[in-house]
Amino acid sequence: MKLEEHTAFSAAISGGLYSVTRSWELAFACLMSGIFIDLDHIIDYLIEYGWPFNVKKFFRVCYEGRLQKAILILHGWEWVCFLFIFAWLTGWDPWITGVLIGFSHHIVLDSFSNGVHQWSYFLLWRWKNNFVHKASFPGFAPQQKSER
Repeated sequence: MKLEEHTAFSAAISGGLYSVTRSWELAFACLMSGIFIDLDHIIDYLIEYGWPFNVKKFFRVCYEGRLQKAILILHGWEWVCFLFIFAWLTGWDPWITGVLIGFSHHIVLDSFSNGVHQWSYFLLWRWKNNFVHKASFPGFAPQQKSER
């Protein structure tokens, strides 16, 4: 899913959360985590392509699935499980709960929009596949070329 789409969904979900809970902390944490979970794509890009960082090439590589390896350290249901337990143990702290909701909806959206295997967004699955993109994300449907 493209950055613009994640931003729109995160804004809508965060707005809905704020209208129901009146917690700006919850809404803000959801908004930021729903978008910035994608920072892990930059790490994978830099590992494979190095410096200098080229924004246009970065988006093309990510949207078209051109990375050989996909570690995507933040894209994992394992984090959602950890965040759920942490939110519960802290009495549903709004910051932690917001991050939980942001991570959750981001991974759900990626799972459905990218047409990948049901296990693709588990870190352990990708580790089992040596983080090889084609093996970790079978069925990946490349996005249309970015206009950036």
